[in-house]
Amino acid sequence: MDCPSNVKLLLLQILLRRQQNLAHQDKSLSLPQLLREPIVDREALQEFQSHKLVQMYSPELCTVPLRTLKNMVSELFERGLPHRANDPDEPVTIVKLAEYYYSERIQEIQDDQLPKLREQMLQYLQN
Repeated sequence: MDCPSNVKLLLLQILLRRQQNLAHQDKSLSLPQLLREPIVDREALQEFQSHKLVQMYSPELCTVPLRTLKNMVSELFERGLPHRANDPDEPVTIVKLAEYYYSERIQEIQDDQLPKLREQMLQYLQN
């Protein structure tokens, strides 16, 4: 999936909230199982497509069909976590993926965006 880490993180956050709602509504569903194998439905799709962050950073995803969103989620799970080699038996969950992309996003902000912002501010102040 070629989209920014903030969009991936948003998708995982939407899925987490959706899985929690599904488990709350239907007691036959197990939340731990849903976190390992999430249900990607039309409600999650609609929330993802209409989110302002998606519209700003990946507008091409605003019109993806449900099948494509399911494939995106599958790809995230298949890719898994880079540091997983330490414990390959540990299951990949929505929460663990979100933690990974959250830390990746923090790193991007620190390494890329803050230095650019500082430089822009210095240029503005010098003018």
